Amino acid sequence: MMSSVSNNFKQLQEEMIQWRRLFHKYPEPAWCEFRTATFVAQSLKKWGFTVYMGQDLICDKRMNLPTQETLNKFYTQALERYDLDKELLEHTKGGYTAVAGVLNNGEGPVKVFRVDMDALPINESQLNDHYPVREKFASVHNGFMHACGHDAHTAIGLGLAKYLSTSKGSLQGKIIILFQPAEEGLGGMAAVVKHSIFEKVDEAYGFHVWANKEPNEFICGTYGQLASKKFDVEIKGKASHAALAPEKGINAMLPAAEIILSLERLKADFPSHIRLNIGQMQAGTARNIICPDALLKIETRAGDTITRDKLFNASIRIIEEITKKYACTCNINLVGEAESASSSIDLAKSIKQFVTDTGLFTHCTERELHNTYSEDFCTLMNHVQNTGGKAAFMGIGASNKAGTHHQTNFDIDEEVMMKMVSVLAELSMSK
Repeated sequence: MMSSVSNNFKQLQEEMIQWRRLFHKYPEPAWCEFRTATFVAQSLKKWGFTVYMGQDLICDKRMNLPTQETLNKFYTQALERYDLDKELLEHTKGGYTAVAGVLNNGEGPVKVFRVDMDALPINESQLNDHYPVREKFASVHNGFMHACGHDAHTAIGLGLAKYLSTSKGSLQGKIIILFQPAEEGLGGMAAVVKHSIFEKVDEAYGFHVWANKEPNEFICGTYGQLASKKFDVEIKGKASHAALAPEKGINAMLPAAEIILSLERLKADFPSHIRLNIGQMQAGTARNIICPDALLKIETRAGDTITRDKLFNASIRIIEEITKKYACTCNINLVGEAESASSSIDLAKSIKQFVTDTGLFTHCTERELHNTYSEDFCTLMNHVQNTGGKAAFMGIGASNKAGTHHQTNFDIDEEVMMKMVSVLAELSMSK
């Protein structure tokens, strides 16, 4: 069956490439996916899906929201596009950029396919040997690019949706394709997972294109993704003239500096699989002013959710104690989190069986250890498994010998998108 499905998908290949290049040219960061989400929603409606979007889909607090200025900038850019349905675009205003398309096909299992849409705050390479530059679809949004393949993921999700819209007679049960915002900051899934359409899911599938693996490789499931919590620490002191009246000031930079050193020492109290990083510090206004404010951007990660929470809580205690010692106050804001999760073993096994039979890949791994990053899909994976369902996070090799993930010259082999849609279509139709 798979070979015939794959043949039918060949006509979609060029269209998916066009979509991917459109999304690549106009990248949008977390909660600003206005153009992308609206394009997705109007396509789903055209193909007969029931569409949930905006505040009708986002049912919990959104984390790591950008500034109002950034939201307004990207919304205005989307508003200027002639090819977007302005009524649908209105649903995304303010950063409500999640979209889900639902196909109801009578009795049968509920299957969810997760697709992520957001770009990264990276300037894309402008060198002539960079394929998107040569083919004129490099990012036109300065400071942002699709450097992790989410443009391809969105195109694959649309390819799956278009095919399924013409194959309803082969489907049973309910198919949900979730186009998720804000994956990179680990703040998007938590905002939608409690929606009623995900209350009882039989199977959930996530996937990723991997530019560091060859196009003949397929991973049927992963395990060991790191649980993570990302948070900002705002420290408040008091400004004063550094020479005239230093005693009237409270220096917020002092607790910030001690917190950095103390958290570095904290690592020794935990297993080697933990990660604790202070990635950014902002403090001070001028050399002759006692520093009134400091901002630390921190993340904790661990091989399991329990250790992650212990590390996070220990970090918070240190931060609060040091801040108090220096007579400062602090606000701690959680801006993203992910859980540790593992693909269901029996589901990964069944995926490997039919993927191997397709002949599309020469190397097929049942489950692969992925303990060097975190993934927002894990929140949905755990939710589904905890309510009696199965879930798998898959990967497809997409190397085209360009830069790998989160690099300025990132790019992929676009041919693999059709292969991924073929696999997803088979999973949609399997009993």
